[in-house]
This record gives sequence, C-alpha cells and structure tokens, in this order.
Amino acid sequence: MKKFVCMLLFMTVLISLFAAVSYAAVNDVPKLYLNGKQMVSSGNPPKIVKGTTFVPIRTVAEGMGFDVSWDQKSKTVGIHNELNLINLVIGGKTAEVNGQQMAMSAPAQIFNDKTYKSVTMVPLRFVSENMGLEIYYDKPANSVYVYQPEPAPVDDGSSGGGDASGNAGGDSGTGSGAPAAETPPVDVPGTVTPPVDAPATATPPADATAFVKGIEFDGLGTTTIRFDGTMNGVQPTVLTGPDRIMLDLPYSAFADGFTPAFPSLTSRMGELVVDTHPTLSKIRFSFYSDKPSTVRVVWDLSAKTQHSFTQGDGILQLSLLGPDQAVPPVSTAPDGSKIFKVVIDAGHGSQDPGATSVSGRKEKDFNLSLALKVNDLLKNEQRIAPYMTRSDDTFLELNDRATFANDLQADLFISLHGNALPGSPASGTETYYYSAKSKALAEIIHKKVLEAAGLPDRSVRTAGFVVVKKTTMPSVLLETGFLTNRTDEAVMFSESKQQEIAAAIVAGIKEYLQLS
Repeated sequence: MKKFVCMLLFMTVLISLFAAVSYAAVNDVPKLYLNGKQMVSSGNPPKIVKGTTFVPIRTVAEGMGFDVSWDQKSKTVGIHNELNLINLVIGGKTAEVNGQQMAMSAPAQIFNDKTYKSVTMVPLRFVSENMGLEIYYDKPANSVYVYQPEPAPVDDGSSGGGDASGNAGGDSGTGSGAPAAETPPVDVPGTVTPPVDAPATATPPADATAFVKGIEFDGLGTTTIRFDGTMNGVQPTVLTGPDRIMLDLPYSAFADGFTPAFPSLTSRMGELVVDTHPTLSKIRFSFYSDKPSTVRVVWDLSAKTQHSFTQGDGILQLSLLGPDQAVPPVSTAPDGSKIFKVVIDAGHGSQDPGATSVSGRKEKDFNLSLALKVNDLLKNEQRIAPYMTRSDDTFLELNDRATFANDLQADLFISLHGNALPGSPASGTETYYYSAKSKALAEIIHKKVLEAAGLPDRSVRTAGFVVVKKTTMPSVLLETGFLTNRTDEAVMFSESKQQEIAAAIVAGIKEYLQLS
C-alpha cells in the first residue's frame, strides 16, 4: 500500500510537471505583429528552436504579404517582392539573397511532430531583415513586432531595392545590430520594460512642435531618436552622482505611432535595458513636463563616458564611447596644417566575390579597380593621407574594416561597391549612410558621382551596413550602379568612366573637407 501511494504521488508530480512544461512551452511562443497589427495566419503558430523564431511560409505569405514559392525537387523556398528575392534550401547553412550567398544562423526546416505536420518554416529574423523590414522584441509582452520602414524618396520615380550585394553581413537594419540565434528569440540589444508606476497615456500637448516617433539603440553605443516637426536648442547634459547623460527635448511629445509601440509601454514613460555596452546600463525616456511639453531621455552609466552628439533633419543621435576611448575627430574648417586621414574601402575580396554581373564579372574586381584609382588621386592631395582596407585581392571581415578606420582615427571612410538585383531591370546610383553626422558627406559624394557616372538617381539612403554603422567618423557606402544591368555594367567596367567616377569621389571628399 505504501509503495502504491508513493508511486501515485510520483505520477501526480510527473503529470503536474509535464503540464507546467507544456504550458510554459505554449506561452514561450511570441505573438507576431506587423506595423502594430497582430499577424493572424490560418496555419501553424511560430516555433522557437535554440533562441531562433521560425514561422511557417504560410505566415510569410498571408501575414507579411510576400510572394512565396516552393520547389519540391530542390527543396527550396523562394520569398520575394518587387525589390528583393530570397532562396532558402531546407537545411542549408546559407541562403541566396538577391543573387548573393549569405550565412544563416539557423536554416529553413520542415518540422514534423505532434503540433507541426510536415510544416515548412523559415527563420523570421533573417527573412524580415533581408526583405527590408525592422524587428523589435517586447520582452514583457513576449511579442515580436515587425515594421515596414517608410521608403526613401527616389528622384527618378523608381522604387529602391537597397543594397542587394550582401554588404550588411547579417547586420543590417536599424534596431538590432546583435548576432542572431540568441535569446530573446528575435534578438535586439535592448528590450523595452516599462516602470510599474508608468502614468496613463495623455493627449498630446498643444504647444508641442516635435513628435518623437522612435528611440532605437544599436547595441554598440549609438542611440537614434527620430521625430517629426521642428526641434531647436537641444544639447545633452552630463550629470554625476550617479553618472548619467540627460537630454531634454523642449516642446516635444511622443507621436501616436511611437516605436517601439508596445502594449506594455505607455506613451509617457519607458526604458531600454542594455547589456551590450561596457558602461551603459539602461536608457530611460519619459514625457517629463508639460510646461513646456518636454520629452526627457536619460542614459544611465556605470562610469563616466565620453559621447558625441549630432542633429539632422528629423533625427538626433548620441554616441557613447568606451571609458578609455577618445571622442572621434570631427571635420572642421581647415587650419592650413591638418592632414586628413581618408580610408578607402574596396568591398568584398578573395573568397568573397560579391555580386556577379550579367557577363560574369565579379563585383570585388570593380570595387578594387575603382578604389585604387581613388587612392592614386588622393595621393596627389597635400592635405589628404589616403589609406586602403585592401589594395589587392584579399579578404577582410566587415568588422575588421571598421576597426581599421577607428584605430586609425580616420576623418572619413568611403566604402565602394556594386549593386545587384537579378531578374530586375534596376539601374542607377545609390549612396548609403547610417548616422546623422554622415549625411552631408553622403549627399556631396552622391551628387558628384551621379554627374560622372550618368546613371539614374536612386537617392541617398540610410542603412545599417556594418562598415558605416560601426565606424566612428563620417562614413558612406557607395553603390555606383547595378552589375545586373547591362548599361550599368558597361559604365562600371569602363576604364575611362572609372577614372571619371574616381575623380568625382575625390572632388566630393575635398568639398566636404573644405579643401576645394
């Protein structure tokens, strides 16, 4: 009898434990939202495997609105819209993104168990970011928010495809910047946690002239505040006891579509918890005052930390440095003696060929040829010292390119690339930058190269490519043209045109440095 009772108790505990585990497993599956609305699919729910969130291809088609194809013979999932094309082979460690092979932290898989009956699923983060979407994870609400960013204006009326040549190395996007396959399932450096005593949402004040629509941290040290309207007289204040940096935004309020627009966050107060920076512990923000209306942002620090601050059209950026780092150099009017260090980065190289042109030429060869011409021209400038990340067919990791420029304390960083979008007639020149301090450089370089190349204007854009995101000086990434367009290819591989484009880049550098 005693033995029976013990066995009964054991079975009861086991059943309870199983129920608890099952309940936890069900509740570990995050809800998915697209542009603030929950994505409801008639198929299976998401599945988390080793920190990576997988979604059924049916969800990708129905919920996210992309076109999806399936090749049974090759076991390949195709996902595309008018700008991007991704091919994922089941179990493959790499995926083809706009003609380029990119490494994946987790492959597409077919799940077959009690819940999923032969369901083909793809990694949400990889697909979303490479389709040009932004992802945020709300830890308290266990929800994943996918946002379609507003498209950049294009002067020629054509839609922009972004950088299709794999330059981001898996680190593109605006809110993430952290490696994949980590917890939380869709990983971002900071997750939003509201204080317990957060006040209720208030009606936007009448005196507000600016509306904050987004606060993002890149995981490295840069916080970006995006706003609509006008904002003047903004400067951060350094405080001690404890160490912190405070930024008051006068005559401002949170926009209705404030991002991250999480249910667990009120429109008046919240915080980003940070664990990826040596001295930054959290970023707090609140609607601090209504006389006048003021949004306050505070960076809580564990030690005194130097920073740089820039303001552009609709954007504020505060960049924190490591406790032992110096403030990066800022280009000012020349004093007649300063020698400006300019890094020229030829994208790709060696085993990484980049994009392939319509006639089989490699992007890495175009990048290097143009970079060498720019370098040679810069050597003739008395006030400029050029440096190259590579001067032959060698390979450097993206982070190493940024580190090279940062360690050098360069004044400018110019990364040269060729674009690609297989199966599309896309043509034209694009120039990318990440931080507000790089916008002026991007606009000048873009204008000069447009005149020299004579290709369609696909505008100046922002993007989180590693080499412009992790460099501390003004940095741009130039996509001269599309290797997948015959007209663009002919221009790009013409020696005479390359010389003109190189001269245009040098002219842009000199104009920005006020050496013209």
